[in-house]
Amino acid sequence: MAQAKKKSSLGFVLQPMKRTGKTLANSLFLGKPNTVLYPYQKLDLPIGYRGKHIVDFKRCIGCSNCVQICPNDCMWMEKLEDPELGKIERPGVDYGRCLFCGFCVEICPTVAIHESVEFELAHRERSRLKYGPKELRDDSFAGKVKEERQKRLLPILDMSKCTSCEKCAGECPEMAIAMMPIENVGRKKPEINLNKCTSCKKCEAVCPESALKLEEVYESYFEMPEPKLLIKSCTGCSACSKACPADAIYMMEMPGTEKVLKDGKKGKPKKRAVFVLEKCVGCGKCFRTCKFEAIEWPGVRK
Repeated sequence: MAQAKKKSSLGFVLQPMKRTGKTLANSLFLGKPNTVLYPYQKLDLPIGYRGKHIVDFKRCIGCSNCVQICPNDCMWMEKLEDPELGKIERPGVDYGRCLFCGFCVEICPTVAIHESVEFELAHRERSRLKYGPKELRDDSFAGKVKEERQKRLLPILDMSKCTSCEKCAGECPEMAIAMMPIENVGRKKPEINLNKCTSCKKCEAVCPESALKLEEVYESYFEMPEPKLLIKSCTGCSACSKACPADAIYMMEMPGTEKVLKDGKKGKPKKRAVFVLEKCVGCGKCFRTCKFEAIEWPGVRK
């Protein structure tokens, strides 16, 4: 490896002067100043600049992943009632604490959060630096920028339609689908190895109930944790299923758990939660909603 040439003491003086003289000549004679008369003139910032956040209400599913990953705890979820979308939850940002790291943009499973080139956010009152969801909303912004996140065509399972016929597993040429028994239900569920899947669409074509459909999903930058159900603690209240923003949890009846009523008739069987992990976005809402500690999720905050 060649050694760097040592500069003489004269070189340390002349080189900066040369650079200064070149800059002076450009400014005086060529009309190329290195500064702009802000705020009368403003620079054209690149698309990748991290400025004010933009939230697409129609893409956002209210998973709160952005809130969970924020290193400065400067984001929160706010409940709203939209005339078109109904009752929803959308994020807000406190710019008095935000460090513009971009983690919230990268973790969003539906690419609903973007950072614009707007940077003039200063205010004399600290309370005015808190921007609620309505102040961040722009449903058309996503179409104005080039999406950097890659999409992938993957089979998505609708467990409410699946009859456990096993045709999808039998037709998959890559053996990416395995039929796994669901504990205490007496049925099997197709589990898809997304790393093996080649998006050949054979499972979609062979499914008699249209329970498998190939959809374009965004690839994640992060390896998301997965929930684990403790059946003994589960009461079948379905709170986790109602809280899941990705529709990844289904409630299924467990045969043989019916109680005999006073009139001799059998009541309804207990239900248990069934997770379709291919749809899970790792938000942890089911874990935080469960009051009976029936869900384990390492690394997710309550």
